[in-house]
Amino acid sequence: MSDLFQLFDLPATFSIDERVLEQRYQALIAHCHPDRFTAASALEQRVAAKRAADINDAYQTLSHPVSRGRYLLEVAGVDTQVLERQPADSEFLFDQLMRRERVQEFTSLDDTEAAELVDDVRHQYHHTATALGTSLDANDVAAASSRWVELNYHQKLLDELEQTLNRQVSR
Repeated sequence: MSDLFQLFDLPATFSIDERVLEQRYQALIAHCHPDRFTAASALEQRVAAKRAADINDAYQTLSHPVSRGRYLLEVAGVDTQVLERQPADSEFLFDQLMRRERVQEFTSLDDTEAAELVDDVRHQYHHTATALGTSLDANDVAAASSRWVELNYHQKLLDELEQTLNRQVSR
């Protein structure tokens, strides 16, 4: 597929306006949604279905910071599969381990401690995403690669925290 940013007429930068991405996605998908081609030939239906799938895939890639960062790194020539297997900085890993333990102890935290943990995990995620964007926009591929690895860890911890929060709400 062609450049994903070009598909949505967006600048090829990490920091994008996600509302604009959503609006352009809705407009593109409306034009080629397979439901619009029910009376068309089989070939036209297949082409429309393929185009809709490509648009959906592109949207999924650009709408999530980790996958958007992966895409930009790959465009810059980075093998992200190799990058994923490289260890992060030991101090960073220790901090992540400590946060993960706190998330696992979430139910035993008082309300203030729980709120502080949620704020800390979200802040670290957003801070790293911002640093990734800054590095990518400056074409500092080495720094961006390190930040992307860290963002993956932050995403996993954030997902774990969100699952814990959802379990708390459903009780």
